[in-house]
Amino acid sequence: MSDKSFDNQFASSQYINFYPYVGKDYVNSQHKILMLGDSHYGKKENDFYHGWTREVVEDDFLENYDKGRTLPDWAECHRNVANAFTASRGDNPHSVYDKIAFYNFFQRRVGDGDHADKRFITEELVLLSTKAFSEVVEILHPELIVGWGWTMESDYFPEKKCGDVIRNIAGINLHLFYLKDYPQIPFWCIHHPSMGFNIDAHRECFAEVKKTLNW
Repeated sequence: MSDKSFDNQFASSQYINFYPYVGKDYVNSQHKILMLGDSHYGKKENDFYHGWTREVVEDDFLENYDKGRTLPDWAECHRNVANAFTASRGDNPHSVYDKIAFYNFFQRRVGDGDHADKRFITEELVLLSTKAFSEVVEILHPELIVGWGWTMESDYFPEKKCGDVIRNIAGINLHLFYLKDYPQIPFWCIHHPSMGFNIDAHRECFAEVKKTLNW
């Protein structure tokens, strides 16, 4: 289950709408990782549901996994990430998700249907979501941010300082970058785990990131 100790801070923030999932061991984890997903799709009334992101992680993914149920399509991305970040591929995903936080960048739904429906993304929504993300970072104090999809870097956080490419792994130019006007936290973008996600390549990338950060 999610650690609710941050909820008062989320509630008193100016811009955060969808509260992050925060693993029960996040506060005491050796290295705090914030996974930054992209967006929600669905009904308009869900725009006012603070627990939407948590429900996807806790119920759609972790609870279904724990009970041996088939995961819905939108939860498979979390399983892919767990396989890339666990000590061994196929380990229980709680070994990762109990220690990390997960947050979706966009603070309103971006479409009604599938991932091709992004009709509600506007400059105003991007600006709102950027401000909310800044609040989340200030509250959670992550030591590494992992963005889901390279559009994070190119479209939503264009003002940044890029580091050198660490290695090219299976066509992935692995590098870390830092955001302008944010705390200097290393940011790493992975291939979006919803499709075409090379788990083994990302496991190798994560090992290199840990070496670079002296973890």
